[in-house]
Amino acid sequence: MKLKLKDIAIRSGYSIATVSRVLSGKAKGRSQSVYDILHTARDLGYKSPVTFYKNIDIPIEIALVTQHDAEEFYSCLYECFDRVSSTLNIQLSIHSIKHSSRILNELYVISKFHDGIILMAPTLESRQYKNIIKKIEQFPIISLAPVDGNVVTTITFDSYEGGRLAAKLLVDAGYTRYGIITGPLVKWEANLRRNGFTDYLRKKNYKIEWEFQGDYSFASGEKAYEDIEQKKIQKMGIFSSNDQMALGFLHTALENGASIPGDFGIVGYDNMPYSKVFYPKLSTVNTNLDVLAENALNHLIDKIKNDNPNKKNLTTTLLPVEIVKRRTHTYE
Repeated sequence: MKLKLKDIAIRSGYSIATVSRVLSGKAKGRSQSVYDILHTARDLGYKSPVTFYKNIDIPIEIALVTQHDAEEFYSCLYECFDRVSSTLNIQLSIHSIKHSSRILNELYVISKFHDGIILMAPTLESRQYKNIIKKIEQFPIISLAPVDGNVVTTITFDSYEGGRLAAKLLVDAGYTRYGIITGPLVKWEANLRRNGFTDYLRKKNYKIEWEFQGDYSFASGEKAYEDIEQKKIQKMGIFSSNDQMALGFLHTALENGASIPGDFGIVGYDNMPYSKVFYPKLSTVNTNLDVLAENALNHLIDKIKNDNPNKKNLTTTLLPVEIVKRRTHTYE
């Protein structure tokens, strides 16, 4: 049933004329009536972002939605978005959706109570994004994960370049044998990091001699070392698709008497805070989550203030990554 001005007037306690003036953008300032009417309208599912924010200074309600994941990365991601949103007059809520099959319906519900969505769902395919945009048409949404095809505005790190830089670091260190611990290859960024790594090696006439697919957990890094030990491999430069797996590998290698650097060199990805606590300190690829949060939130605010936000100016922004040289990549 279509929402009427009368419904908002009854719920808020103000006249239809006052409600109409506020929702058309003609009311200015920060009066109590403006706040009451806008919040009531939001609660009832009314959406008119252009008029909401043109003349009225009221916090923008944004949902950060991620697929359920126990990765330490997500804790850091939430912290950065919360910190940046507090400086931008944004009221941020965080939602975790475990099953991809439910994400469409849950995003639809979330959209009814927010002004925009930032989505981190690295296993979704472009067809699923198309269904999301169709379901919540004209609702501002930005993806933090790589997407195949120009279907949604995306702001993400250059995962391919990160893999390439990791390969270059290990080649420059002097390794001649190479391995990789990938993330789940159903995730776009895991494939991009692997592709960047392998493409650089190929250009230097090297190849991957050992590969282990992990799940981004510390435990899968431990299992990766057990696998490589069984195969009697040594003197290999290894790229891990995230820091947790790299540290799981490092920890288990040292427990079993291996030397890092020495028997192996390893480079992680993300530069999480704990990557410099372990000894030897982990060489890694830095991703600046504060920069990601600033870019994504500011871009979403612009979308919220524009008409038809998902039909215009669909862009993909690749944020730079950089190598952090510490100890574990060196060749001895």
